[in-house]
Amino acid sequence: MTEEIFRNYLEIKSLNELNEVKIPSNKYYLDLVNPKDFQLNRFFYKQIGKKYNWFDRLVWNDQNWINYISKTYVSTYVLKCKSELVGWQTEDI
Repeated sequence: MTEEIFRNYLEIKSLNELNEVKIPSNKYYLDLVNPKDFQLNRFFYKQIGKKYNWFDRLVWNDQNWINYISKTYVSTYVLKCKSELVGWQTEDI
């Protein structure tokens, strides 16, 4: 059995593409995870990845995760609604 998998990415190539919000919601906010937390990255990867068939990093042990997030160019952000985690983004720049 073959399953077709689609991945979508949000890409903004210009600040002119952004839509300004006059009154931002005070319910939601974005936090940089500092200090870095490999367990949080692994948690989101497993939980969110189930739906999207992410499996390549499921075999990673603690040290693999630590090595990955310890790189200076890797940053992790979480989106919160009040104090509840509702989203996550790891930048690999």
